[in-house]
Amino acid sequence: MRPLFILTILILVPVSAASQCEGDLRWNFDDGEDEGFSIGSMFSNAVTPQIVTDTRAVRLYVRDPRFRELTLRCGDMRAVDAIYQKALRLADYSVGRGLLIAMMAVLEHQQIHVRMPIVKSMELPVTLEDDSMFVQRVRHLPRAIYHDTPSGDHGDKDKLQHFFGSAYLAYASESTDIARGAGNVVEWGEAKFVVGGADDPRDKRANKQGEAFGRDLLVVKNLLPSDYLVLPVREE
Repeated sequence: MRPLFILTILILVPVSAASQCEGDLRWNFDDGEDEGFSIGSMFSNAVTPQIVTDTRAVRLYVRDPRFRELTLRCGDMRAVDAIYQKALRLADYSVGRGLLIAMMAVLEHQQIHVRMPIVKSMELPVTLEDDSMFVQRVRHLPRAIYHDTPSGDHGDKDKLQHFFGSAYLAYASESTDIARGAGNVVEWGEAKFVVGGADDPRDKRANKQGEAFGRDLLVVKNLLPSDYLVLPVREE
């Protein structure tokens, strides 16, 4: 069934992509744009790792008001696809690199508080963004990912990092078992060491869907996240 399933997706992807989003808003609206020129930024870019530069570019893409317009016009699921496709273009269509950039672009914690024996908790930075940039980006992240997405502004924004992170691990390692093990360790650690963290079965659902996405990308390169965020998964 797996080869037939992949072939079906391969045939239907172009059709579904066109049918779900009408209008002439270009998904690559900020290609060629930047955040301005300065001598300082020129030298900074010269010594900044490319993965950091690409992550900044996708975060800029998400912060752009036109991305918000794209989400409103095309829906949250298509916006998730747009983030991935933007990351993939920046990665010169290297799938593993694109998945990693997408994961970094959708992180929705600016810092985490880790429980410590003596000082009770320690604040660790996650994204290293300016406060205003972080707030704007997270505000624009797709929130309505599932049929049971909670109400409120945050919705399921946190599930995107689980999905893309698991997809990257499954693709890079060519093993869903490794991705599953890493995801379970993260969930356990979040519940045990992160203030306010919990072992969330909905996080595990996103992890499993990401695993399937990363695994199948090893065979078919033009799959989209939206094809996998609707897949049913078996509860553990």
